[in-house]
Amino acid sequence: MPSIVYAGVRYTQTRHAIQCRKCLETIESKYIHDFKYCSCQAVGIDGGISAGNSILGNMSDIEDRSMYCAIVKKKKIWLPQFAYNNTT
Repeated sequence: MPSIVYAGVRYTQTRHAIQCRKCLETIESKYIHDFKYCSCQAVGIDGGISAGNSILGNMSDIEDRSMYCAIVKKKKIWLPQFAYNNTT
């Protein structure tokens, strides 16, 4: 399962989704081999939250809508989107 370390805490991916900047549609891949294109076919997504998930299309047409969560002292902590969107 993909993860990100931020401020010393490991967050695991709980949602694999993107938004197309051309048609503004948000698409989500929920499991392996769950390939989807947006309605204008500019971007695609596949792989769910498994390792090796992928995004297809021009990166300038994509806005990441994935979500990451960590359990710390029995509490869920959600990673702010700005913490990982600066790398995409």
